[in-house]
Amino acid sequence: MAISTTVLKVRANVSDERRTEGLLQVKYLNGAQRLQKALLTLGSWWLGALASVLLPVIHFVTVPVLFGLGIFFFIRTQKSQGRVIKGEVNCPHCQYKVTVKPQQLNWPVTEICQSCARVVRLEVIS
Repeated sequence: MAISTTVLKVRANVSDERRTEGLLQVKYLNGAQRLQKALLTLGSWWLGALASVLLPVIHFVTVPVLFGLGIFFFIRTQKSQGRVIKGEVNCPHCQYKVTVKPQQLNWPVTEICQSCARVVRLEVIS
């Protein structure tokens, strides 16, 4: 069950014609690893729901909410292809260096430019 870490060339855009290129380091997970991570996420949310049973009155809200969030994050984790470890690209709009923070790997990867507040979309260069 080795985890493969790959550095990908990506193209960034901000919903117009300007484009820049950068690098993105990702960690791909196979099906069994995704299922394991999704079950761990589900279990932690449901454990929180179980613990909130002890809270008087507000448990009528917290238990169903945490139960539902567990299912939501289970599905979201299961759909993810892996994790973004780190990345860097220049914003196509203002050329400010955008650092991609660790997050789940769902294409296109998005990050907000801290200089111009535009949403920078990253897609793999074929």
